[in-house]
Amino acid sequence: MERPVIDSQSRDWYSVSVDTLRAWGMILAVLVLAALGYVGYRYWQGHDLERRASEVIGEARSLVNRLQGGDSADKLGPEYQSGVDSLSEASAAFKRADFATALEKGERSRALLQSLLDAANGGRSGAAAAQFVSVQGRVEYRRGDRNTWEEARSRVALEPGDHVRTGSNGSAEIMFLDGSLYTARPDTQLIIARTRARGDLTAEQSIRMDYGWVNLNTSRQGGKVATPTAEAHVGGDTEATVTYDAEARTGRFAAFRGSMEVASASGERRKVAALEQVVQRGERLTDAEKLLPAPDQTSPEENAEFAAERDPKVVLEWQPRKGASGYALQVSRSYLFVDNVIDVSGRASTHATLGVRGTGSFFWRVAAIAPGGAMGPWTPPRSFRIAAVPSEKEASDKEPPPLDLEEIKSYGSIFIVAGKTEPGALLDINGEPVQVNADGTFTKPVQITKEGRSTIEIRARDAAGNETVENRPVFVEIL
Repeated sequence: MERPVIDSQSRDWYSVSVDTLRAWGMILAVLVLAALGYVGYRYWQGHDLERRASEVIGEARSLVNRLQGGDSADKLGPEYQSGVDSLSEASAAFKRADFATALEKGERSRALLQSLLDAANGGRSGAAAAQFVSVQGRVEYRRGDRNTWEEARSRVALEPGDHVRTGSNGSAEIMFLDGSLYTARPDTQLIIARTRARGDLTAEQSIRMDYGWVNLNTSRQGGKVATPTAEAHVGGDTEATVTYDAEARTGRFAAFRGSMEVASASGERRKVAALEQVVQRGERLTDAEKLLPAPDQTSPEENAEFAAERDPKVVLEWQPRKGASGYALQVSRSYLFVDNVIDVSGRASTHATLGVRGTGSFFWRVAAIAPGGAMGPWTPPRSFRIAAVPSEKEASDKEPPPLDLEEIKSYGSIFIVAGKTEPGALLDINGEPVQVNADGTFTKPVQITKEGRSTIEIRARDAAGNETVENRPVFVEIL
C-alpha cells in the first residue's frame, strides 16, 4: 500500500511508493536508450559521411585520370583547373576529418569533371563549351566551317565555332559548362563563341546570333549575346531574351530578372534592369522602357486532369495585370512551346475557353502587353491533361511502367535527368510534366534553387493508372 507523502512544510524528506520508483526507473531506462540511440545515430551518420566523401573523392580522381589520358586534356580550360582545385580542397578536408566539407568539395569537383568528360567524348578536341540538353522539332548543328549540317540530339557537345539552327517548328535547350541555359526558339541561327570575360581570366559563356530569338538563364558568371549590330553583356543570375531580325536589322534586349548592358556598333550603351527592354534599330538603341510582370495564373490548377468524354471544354483563367492593354497566350503539347495549338496576342479578356480535341498533356502560359506593345515575361508553363477512359485491356493492366534512369548530371543548380519509360506513359519530374519520345526516352533539365541536399522525384504513369516512382538525392551548389 502506498504511504502518503509527508507535509513538505514540516519535514525535509518525502516517502515514495514502490510503483513510483518503478515508473521513474522506466523513464530513466527510456532516456538512457534514447541517448544511446542518438549517440549511435551520430556515429553512423559520421561514418556514412566519411564513406560517401571517400567514394566521391575516389570518383573525382578517376575522372581526373581519364581526362589527363586524353590528347587534349591541357586544352580543357579553367573549368578543368577549377575541378582539380576542388578535388585538392576535398582531399585536404578529408585528411583533417572534416567530412562534410570533403563531400561538398568532392561533389563539386566530380560535377565539373564529369561535365567536361561528357563534352570531350561528344566533341572533336575536348574543348567543348556546351551541349544540347533537349531538342524539339527540326534542329541542326554544323561543326566549325564545315558545309554539312547534322541532326541535333541531346547530349551532343558543342565547341567554339559550331553553328546551331532551328526550323520553324524547332527549339533546343543548350547548356554551358557553368550551368547557363540558352534556349534557341524557332527560326534561329547562332554560333557558339566562348570569349574571355572583361577583367577576368575565366571563360565567358557567349553566343553570336545571325537571326532569331534566344531565351537565356545565366549562372552567377553571366554571359554574352552578340547580334550583327549590337552586343549584350548579361549579368549573373539573369533571365533574359534577345531577338534579332536580320532583314529589318532590328533587335530586342529584355531582362526579366537580373540585368544586362547593351552596346551598339555605333558606340551607344544602355543599361537594362529587371523588367526593362531596349530596342535596337540599325545601330541606334532606344532608351530602356518598362515591362509589365507576368499575370498570375488561376485556373486550372497545375497538373489538372480532364476526361475527354466528360469535359468537352477547358477554361484557362488568369488575374488581370494593372496597366496591361492585352495579353499573349500560348498553348502547346511541348514545354518548349513548339508547334503551338494556340498562339495569339492582344487578347483583352483574362480567360480563354478551349475545345477538347485530343488526349495527352498540354502546357499553357500567358504574358502581359503594355500599352506601347512591349510584351513582358511569360508565366511559368502550367500543365493540364486530357485523359481518355481506359480500354478494357488497359483497365486490366496491373503492371507499372518501367523507369530506367541514367546517372543524373549536375551543372551547378541545374540537373539533367534522362532515361526511358513505357512509350505513351505520362511522366512528371518534381511535379512538372515531361515529354516522352515515341521510343519512351526522355531528357529534362531540372533547376533547384535551394542550396544543399534535395531530392528529384521522377514519376511515370501508364494509361491504366499504374505508377512507378523513383527518388534520386542530389546536392545543389550554385557555382
